[in-house]
Amino acid sequence: MAPQRVVVVGGGISGLTAAYRLLHPADPGTEIPRVVLIDSAERLGGKILTTLFEGRPVDEGADAFLLRVPWAIELCDELGISAERISPDVGGASVAHSRKHGPQLTSLPDGLIGGVPTRLSPLLRSGLLDSAGKLRAAADYVLPRRSTTRRRGSDGADTLTEGVDGTARVLPSALSVGDIVRARLGAAVASQMVDPLLGSISAGDTSRLDAATSAPILGQALERSHSLMRGLRRMQPAPAPAAGAPAPIFGSFQDGMGRLVRALAERLDGGVLRLATPVEAIWRPGTRFAVDTGSEVLDADAVIIAAPAHAAAQMLPAAPDAAALLGLIDYASVAVLTLSVRADAIETPQQAGFLVTRDTGWLATACSYGSAKWPNWAASASGDGNDASGDGNGGTPNVVLRVSVGRDDDDRHTRLDDAELLNTVLAELSGLPPLRGLREPGAVSAWRISRWPQSLPQYRPGHGHLVERIEKALARELPGVFVTGAAYRGLGIPACIRQGNEAATKVTAHLASTSAALSP
Repeated sequence: MAPQRVVVVGGGISGLTAAYRLLHPADPGTEIPRVVLIDSAERLGGKILTTLFEGRPVDEGADAFLLRVPWAIELCDELGISAERISPDVGGASVAHSRKHGPQLTSLPDGLIGGVPTRLSPLLRSGLLDSAGKLRAAADYVLPRRSTTRRRGSDGADTLTEGVDGTARVLPSALSVGDIVRARLGAAVASQMVDPLLGSISAGDTSRLDAATSAPILGQALERSHSLMRGLRRMQPAPAPAAGAPAPIFGSFQDGMGRLVRALAERLDGGVLRLATPVEAIWRPGTRFAVDTGSEVLDADAVIIAAPAHAAAQMLPAAPDAAALLGLIDYASVAVLTLSVRADAIETPQQAGFLVTRDTGWLATACSYGSAKWPNWAASASGDGNDASGDGNGGTPNVVLRVSVGRDDDDRHTRLDDAELLNTVLAELSGLPPLRGLREPGAVSAWRISRWPQSLPQYRPGHGHLVERIEKALARELPGVFVTGAAYRGLGIPACIRQGNEAATKVTAHLASTSAALSP
């Protein structure tokens, strides 16, 4: 009997991981199917893209992955590239926020988890909050559980119910991150800390960001204590004995995140890769699936769609209920500006970067001091100590900044051409004292803009329930078709790797059951 065929639609990190796992199953006894990986783009990687900028490999999308969860680390170990991993040289971040005399930078206090404070004393010393904001945050220690905001869920049910002990239990299925933080710590903590930090991950608005899928630790903390700060502290592991520098939080590679994409692509041995091949429709005319690319129809025993939800919806006219639900997932458009700046035009960065609060009204949402985080970005292109930028800066490499623009509710940048966007962002950043030199002629010697339209899925309150409905609709309408990727159960590279592995596991089980059903 010929091996069964699986078509994976989408060559981002989730689709690549799913294809790799099907070809290299964790269980050596698993039958390996034929795998066809299709992507409408002319390259693999999706939102992971590393290209040369002034002779140096600099990421245009994600520039690191989280090391506090295992999935990316385990994959790197398996691919044999862990020894190439690097971590940022600097940490810490500030917040650019509005003040009476203009925008200013203020360091984030210590002891944050996803922007949420775990200790009161650093909060009381922070310049991000006024006295009223600090007093309101301190009330977290005395407010009862029932003070958490009620919200009507997507199924019409309240998200708080009375427990047998009379306390109000948090049911986070339709609570937003902002609901929880404002109720426990106040509006100032939400707007000045949590929204800039946690909201920047998805370019989202924490008032409309699902707590259960975006920050499940909040609901878990409130199960341990009526105080959010105390509950978060109780969830932290005991500190390890001092043994040098603390463990890094993020990792990348000397050649950028594209190294992970290349390593996966090199291990797709036995698979078929088809780039620049959009999928128009998937249906099931008989016992097998038909994947229509417009130029040909591929047959398959199972299909994994690792494309954005809005693209997946267009592929599924044969599953109208699932397609309609997929269409409910909104996306934000963002862009990344990479700037090469004369080192003497700005103050020497001492942190990894800064976030931007909404009250500034800026297009910019965050700025990373890229070459401070990743010194290889600032190295001479020839590696001989010569001026990397070629601007006669005495052999001193330029500073590389990466500026993010665009939010869930702010697409102004999409209506600006590249030159207009650059000038707007430079005007914003130069309003901060350490970056005032950006307004000087010749301060920026090179720049590029990487636009990512409709790229970041927005997890609205009740998102987890929506994903369950999508999966149930697909199982009913097209059993054997599975969706995976950032739109569903977690953003970020490790979460996408986990979901790619899970999709491969589901397909393996489906193929085994199908094969057993056909056996005499």
